[in-house]
Amino acid sequence: MKLYFSGNFKKIDEECYSAFGYPESILMENAGGGCYRELLKLYGESFLKKANIIIICGKGNNGGDGLVLSRYLFNGGFSIKTVILAGKDSYKGIAGTNLDILTNLGGEIIEISEQGQLPALSALLEDAKIIVDAIFGVGLNREINGYYKEIIELIDKKSTINGIDIVCIDVPSGLNADSGEFMGAAIKNNIKKVFTFGGLKAGFYINEGEKLLLDEKIILIDINQPKKLLEEHCSRVEILSGEDILSYLPERNPVATKFDYGHLLVIAGSYGKSGAAYMASLSGFKGGAGLVTAAIPSKLNDIMEVKTTEIMTYPAFDGGKGFFTEKSAVDIIDNALKGKTAVVIGPGIGLNAETKLFLHRLLTNIINAPVILDADALNILSEDLGLLKDIKGKNDIVLTPHFKEMERLTGISREIIAKNPLKVGLDFAKEFGVYLILKGSSMYIFDKNGMDASVQVKHSPIMASGGSGDVLSGLAGSFACQGIPLYNAARAASYLIVYSARDLSLRCGDFGVGAAEIADNIPYAMKKLRSETLRES
Repeated sequence: MKLYFSGNFKKIDEECYSAFGYPESILMENAGGGCYRELLKLYGESFLKKANIIIICGKGNNGGDGLVLSRYLFNGGFSIKTVILAGKDSYKGIAGTNLDILTNLGGEIIEISEQGQLPALSALLEDAKIIVDAIFGVGLNREINGYYKEIIELIDKKSTINGIDIVCIDVPSGLNADSGEFMGAAIKNNIKKVFTFGGLKAGFYINEGEKLLLDEKIILIDINQPKKLLEEHCSRVEILSGEDILSYLPERNPVATKFDYGHLLVIAGSYGKSGAAYMASLSGFKGGAGLVTAAIPSKLNDIMEVKTTEIMTYPAFDGGKGFFTEKSAVDIIDNALKGKTAVVIGPGIGLNAETKLFLHRLLTNIINAPVILDADALNILSEDLGLLKDIKGKNDIVLTPHFKEMERLTGISREIIAKNPLKVGLDFAKEFGVYLILKGSSMYIFDKNGMDASVQVKHSPIMASGGSGDVLSGLAGSFACQGIPLYNAARAASYLIVYSARDLSLRCGDFGVGAAEIADNIPYAMKKLRSETLRES
């Protein structure tokens, strides 16, 4: 599903009015009416009849949406109090019109328009069961301070102390809909749902929006904007869905052979880090590759032979050192690369000076097989980004850095990357012509064109364990070696690893479950995903 920035919605609104003749009042009516219907579905009529509902409305269109909702609830016979945050004369345009209608109907409207009235608002909220936040919407682009900051902080405090549900209209007030940052103050606690209009906001999935886990709280309401405009003016960023992923991963052919699903080469490991090679190659196999070979330093071969069954090993020359050397590269190029349909390089290879020479020699000699670079390979690469430019055009490359590795690759601080992962990722992908999986709590996947991006928005605490990156790289390599286009392979791997982790959480809990179990669970997760998606369709 595509994401939208505030600029996208501005264009949609403008063309709604100019090209299609929509009066602005229709969209507000549809928004408020949609909120009413979703509120009934969320809580049920019997609960709402007994609940004390407070709707707090700002002066803009977000407040106008809240006023329409107030009217629907008042006419429906519910106990509803409407708080306006300025004098009635300050409500202009269609927001003002809807305030006038609610006044004429006899709805209870309480003006809290100055700091001295905050104690009255505090008392009003004491008995509330539901607070509807209709203060600031998608257009907020300035810091909130003074009186409005105190209002928002009071709502947050009261909701936390008294356990009051907050339902936000369009966006939680104070959250920047583009960047996901808090603008000085924001609704943060006890958010039950966000009733958002037209399309999903990018800020729901970045920075503070991500930390609020808004993905699990969003209800998307169709307010009958022209479908043509929603399709034309969306961004080129989307969130991943199970349906999308399954479209990249068709059902297996019952008469296929192992040769139909590719041969993955995982080049990984060093003394003390054989587990990384094992987990990357295990997930490559569990992801459906027909054949998987783990190329490892020769000294580790006995260890890997004991740990693996379906996975073949190739003991690369290491001179008895337990890590890759430049001669290891010659050995692998001459003997292990032949017939491989994708290559994963980097998990656990270490940062020895000879290993750096190994990686340089290896990358400049791999042709016609996509390469996934992870872990130590990225850290070596960060010392010589010219290598990426040297091999540009020879091969398709996927990089899988977490934020700290991305800091080393770009020279941009981890904090800035975390604040703007989409821009940093798109710029890097475009400059170097690489596919990219940028790993934070969420994962951001970038096409090498530097224009298209996807976000894996689901989370699992099981992912916060050593080795999950190795599993991800092996899974991406597995899908790539089966002939799935690299952007889709990266997206499928990012989605499925988290789906597998979430499935494990349901069965095992979150404690002491690790990356190898995530990899081992992938076939079950895939079966469950197919079953769930089939039921939903």
